[in-house]
Amino acid sequence: MIGKEILSQKYITVSEAKAIMTNMAGEELSYEHGCALDYLQKFAKLSPEDAKKLVEELMEIGVDEKHAVKIVDILPEDYDDLRVIYYREDLPPNKDEILEIVAKYL
Repeated sequence: MIGKEILSQKYITVSEAKAIMTNMAGEELSYEHGCALDYLQKFAKLSPEDAKKLVEELMEIGVDEKHAVKIVDILPEDYDDLRVIYYREDLPPNKDEILEIVAKYL
């Protein structure tokens, strides 16, 4: 990408990405953007507002932002689902609390 520079980076959920891409839908999208929007429409499970609220709730109990965003994207229902997110690490000690919070959004 000649002439492009990354100014900042931020983790966002699939739901937030869908909202951003949907706002761009009025513009002419490239093939790749169209494929990305199709994916986001299929896999975004929450509204952007609920996704952001859930990320904040998870971060309040000590989950780091990277894992909180992945938890919101996947919405784990049990320890096995949660283990996929923490595949290189031990499950956090507050794993039960994480699953309880996520269950409110299922």
